[in-house]
Amino acid sequence: MNTLSKVVFGLSIAVSTTITSAQSYTMTSPVDYRSYKNTHGGTVSVSVVESSGANWKQYSSYFGKENQWLWVSNDGQKVYWYNESEEADLLFDAKDAVGTEYPVRIDGCTDRAVLADKSATATIAAGTFSNALRLDFSGYCFDEGLESAWFVPNVGLVKWTQDSILGSVEFELEHAKVGSMTLPNQGGIELSAQFPSEPVILNQQQSVEANITLINHSDETIRLDFTSGQTFEIYLYDDKDQLVTIWSKDRMFTQALHSIEIKPGGAERFGGELKLSNLDDQKLDIGTYKLKIEIKGSYSPEASSFSHIPLSAESVLHIDNMMNHY
Repeated sequence: MNTLSKVVFGLSIAVSTTITSAQSYTMTSPVDYRSYKNTHGGTVSVSVVESSGANWKQYSSYFGKENQWLWVSNDGQKVYWYNESEEADLLFDAKDAVGTEYPVRIDGCTDRAVLADKSATATIAAGTFSNALRLDFSGYCFDEGLESAWFVPNVGLVKWTQDSILGSVEFELEHAKVGSMTLPNQGGIELSAQFPSEPVILNQQQSVEANITLINHSDETIRLDFTSGQTFEIYLYDDKDQLVTIWSKDRMFTQALHSIEIKPGGAERFGGELKLSNLDDQKLDIGTYKLKIEIKGSYSPEASSFSHIPLSAESVLHIDNMMNHY
């Protein structure tokens, strides 16, 4: 039995997994995703990449740590961190009182968390949340390690800050798919994105599909203005956030201005298939990528066709070959 299996077995005995109606503080669905931006302009995409048992989830990234395992109780209130010593430390229990401390070894610089607030306000790119749980961290290092993290019920981690040589760096949620909800919602528009939910096998398919559906929940007709015949773009980035390819490559579009109207209760879908090759038409390497789709228009009267307000969504895309599977 490997180390993770032993920890799984131990927690299954030590922790009650009774299902309740409480609100989860951590993403657990493999079809959901999160995208964070930091104060230096970088982005981090997060999804569930693997599960072990009913409660262990491996995330593509968590607090900036790649392929991090977490144990999440069925009610989503209790979260354990799988540390570098291959042991599980309690990260937090949302049922605990404010001021509760947790000896959790995040890395060599962060070894303790305190439940600082259970009704904090987090104002981020994806919206404003007034019911956030905030953890404050401490440790040994002067210019490294986590500072604080904010979790919102039924959304999950929305923001964290960490020390660096250049000072504090803030990561905030920019886009998210949470069940049937997509964040942020823009001026009465609900944005729903569809991405591949399973790893893509290069020797079985030559393209992937990405779509955005906009639904008008307002009482007025919403008009999307476009500066050309192109209504959307699909981007593929590598794990270093470098552009690999785009959907519009080798495509021609008219340069005429035009508009699309979405009536109250109406919907409009945008998207297509992206070839699995780079800008030089070379075959892609296996690995983890970021797939992003963006509407190339803006909506009036809040914006003219020349002041673009992005409506976009993104997700992690895993590319592999069948020869690596058994």
